[in-house]
Amino acid sequence: MSKVKEEGQKRSIFAAIADGLDKVLVWLSIVLCAVLTVNMIIAVFFRYVLNNSIYWADELSLVLFAWLTFLGGSLAVKRSEMAAVTIILDRLSERGKRWVLVGVQISIILFAFILGYYSLIWVQSPSVVNMVSSTLPVSMWTIYLIVPVSMICIIIFSLDNLRKVLTGNQTEEGGVKV
Repeated sequence: MSKVKEEGQKRSIFAAIADGLDKVLVWLSIVLCAVLTVNMIIAVFFRYVLNNSIYWADELSLVLFAWLTFLGGSLAVKRSEMAAVTIILDRLSERGKRWVLVGVQISIILFAFILGYYSLIWVQSPSVVNMVSSTLPVSMWTIYLIVPVSMICIIIFSLDNLRKVLTGNQTEEGGVKV
């Protein structure tokens, strides 16, 4: 197999991994959002109609909301939909934009790597491993696991975005926007 064909295949495999992960995160977000909605409706019904609160519903809502936030942040990186001020970027040449976008993606990768590394250490610490949720029958490490998982997703998505910037494939769906 020629070297050019091999590199193209590697790129498409990496893009396929990122796109597959994107689809999984979207469906997981949809399911979590549906569970959050049902949980809140039932909690409000029990509290205000039946006058009998469900003691664990508030904490479940907070956990689901936190998971949705981190998953949504990962998906925003995939689609380059983070909040940005582009006044300087808009004034740069195409070459200048490319360098800035490379720098942005490398910064995101470094940030996610550092946060992911330290959050993984934190999740594995005895103080978290031995802690159980106050109202849910769940260990806290499973709840906090979303932080390192979302950082891994952000790294994968940023590497794919970096590949798109460097190869000039910024027109691929869900890619880096200029």
